[in-house]
Amino acid sequence: MKSRMLVAVFLAGALSISAFGADFSKVSNEKLIEMSGTVAPKDYPDYKMEVFKRTQEMKVKDAKVFKTRLHEQRRNALEAMQLKERREYRDAIRAETQKRIDSMSVKEAREKGLLKDYHHPKRYDKDGYNRDCAPCPRK
Repeated sequence: MKSRMLVAVFLAGALSISAFGADFSKVSNEKLIEMSGTVAPKDYPDYKMEVFKRTQEMKVKDAKVFKTRLHEQRRNALEAMQLKERREYRDAIRAETQKRIDSMSVKEAREKGLLKDYHHPKRYDKDGYNRDCAPCPRK
């Protein structure tokens, strides 16, 4: 019962933030970490782009710590939800993210952090070819 109340409070807070607009650029890193797992689905693409932008500006060690803390907070928030609630939240986030990706070019979506680059940089040889797979037709 307490966990449901806690989730309701977090979601209400996230919804109140979204009512005023999702400008995450003015939010501190600590607040971003607290919001992880409770961001309203319609604001999630903006949240994800802001987190990506900040991690790109950080040193590698700091970014790793930041991402770890985000992951832990998100896991804790999602564990407090019922399975059905988690699935609905996940599906809503996927739908909103896909809407945002559809409104962008592929290059822009990659630069903003909404699309992942599936080619791992350690797999490239000195000539720039991926030694584990056939040449990618998208390049």
